[in-house]
Amino acid sequence: MGSLAFRGGIPVSKLVNLPLRVLEGEPGKPLKIYWQRRWVRVTMILDRWYDVGKWWEGEAVKLFYRLQLEGNRVWEVFFDQEQKSWNLYKIYD
Repeated sequence: MGSLAFRGGIPVSKLVNLPLRVLEGEPGKPLKIYWQRRWVRVTMILDRWYDVGKWWEGEAVKLFYRLQLEGNRVWEVFFDQEQKSWNLYKIYD
């Protein structure tokens, strides 16, 4: 992950948690993200995982992706399987 900024050996990130418009290729695979009135291309999927959240409170499973976008930006997004919606979770500086 050469595009991440580090402070004291730790990647710098900001929690965002905003709704997103995502263009998918293969089912569930993000290809482009609509951000600031334009489509931004996903250049690489860096990681993918499921998070069960507060399952004991009935929270839905979320599918997370760490993505590298054009311009070497790194974001974490998730798909909420219950709401059928995409969200921007975290932006790495």
